[in-house]
Amino acid sequence: MQPHFGKRVNTISEMLNFQKPRKNMVGPAWNKMIPRYENDGRGMHHYFRWVLLWASCAGVFPVSGVHHENVFKLSFSWLSPFTVYSVALLTGYATIEIISLDYTIRNLNEDSLTAKGGLKKATSGSIFYGNACIATCLFISLARRWPGLVREWRGVEISMARFGSPKLGWRFAMCTILLMGLAFTEHGLHNWLNTRPGSKDDIAAMSFNSTGESAENDAPHLIDQSLTFKGYLERFALKTHWYLFTSFRDYHPIKGFIVMWLSLSATFLWNFTDLFIMLVSTALAAQFKQLTVALRGIRGKMLSMVEWREYRETYTSLTHLVKTVDENINTIITLSVAGNVYFICAQLITEIDSITHSYFRTLFYLYSFLFLVFRTTAVVMLAAEIHDESSKIVPELFFCPYQSYCLETQRFLQEATSDYVSLTGLNMFSVTRNFLLGIVGAILTYEIVLIQLQQPKEKPVVVMGNF
Repeated sequence: MQPHFGKRVNTISEMLNFQKPRKNMVGPAWNKMIPRYENDGRGMHHYFRWVLLWASCAGVFPVSGVHHENVFKLSFSWLSPFTVYSVALLTGYATIEIISLDYTIRNLNEDSLTAKGGLKKATSGSIFYGNACIATCLFISLARRWPGLVREWRGVEISMARFGSPKLGWRFAMCTILLMGLAFTEHGLHNWLNTRPGSKDDIAAMSFNSTGESAENDAPHLIDQSLTFKGYLERFALKTHWYLFTSFRDYHPIKGFIVMWLSLSATFLWNFTDLFIMLVSTALAAQFKQLTVALRGIRGKMLSMVEWREYRETYTSLTHLVKTVDENINTIITLSVAGNVYFICAQLITEIDSITHSYFRTLFYLYSFLFLVFRTTAVVMLAAEIHDESSKIVPELFFCPYQSYCLETQRFLQEATSDYVSLTGLNMFSVTRNFLLGIVGAILTYEIVLIQLQQPKEKPVVVMGNF
């Protein structure tokens, strides 16, 4: 059915000016301007708010009032409990990062690069908690701008109310449940393999301090092998965060609990980074799909210049929204891609090395590797949908009858053909389907280099002869 263009058109055109808000158009003033459009449909924030509420309670996304459906009740404050908790987590991440970075600098050498699993053991801690530090800073920075960004997004949604409202509920629920379910299954299996009583001590072969004190002799006697929570904390801290302790005497149950909590929070943050990109991309792609479906519904129909102007303004508002969102999250996209590439490489080389390990450990590394590949692919493909959906608009404009072709149609076609709509990583690369092939090529290249580094080097044979 062709959208209705009547008296409401002028009001919608005026509402598009919300993309560049004036200082006197804030809060109640804007609410009074559009009281009857606020309930035209459930927008992105209506479905996203529950995921963000979960993230706020976890100290990842400290936005206050995120559970309210009214976008003008969102706010950011440095004194809110969410922000204070985020800063406290950041302090913990930074502390572990400093210690683990020192461990990496001291142990990243030729021996660790050529030893099986040496690269991952030397760098995994510093990369993981470095990722957590950067991600926390980025999300706190984004939380400060999020209320204004959501209000602008809501203004675009209301201007497109005549096209209907995208059904985002089941998509958001499916992405969240699937990704977080697989992520914490992987995290639980990792903890079980490394903390089950009587398991092989991976830290036995590692030096705890520079004096040569080794855990090889006294580890079975000092590590608590009981099934109590206290024993679990000790095994978790000493076996998964060995680089934090110079000796077994440095361990304390309070330290173990803090390490466990920070590790759990950093794991949630690491997975939420990808989930956030996936959900934002899904919502933006759905907005473009609405416009594409509307244009498909008017194929071959006679439209006036005013009606073509409304479609063009809608497209302009969407492209402007994508660029605004990209300006705010392109650093998060870069961090996500870089982190996923590193961990895929590290997990793949570990899977190759684990062939000689136990059956369950080999299965775990395989599951972890496949999960990382699935997650990275899902992030790139969902983000690439924005570019895919925006590219479908140009073919629809070619169906415009020559009797209906006018200046507004020409402007619309020029904008659609000249704009390159996509999310980017610090404006260095665009997230499209072709970008996924680039990631695969980079991973294969790095993996070949790592495998070659681990190949045993033959000692040169010196042949003595008479000259």
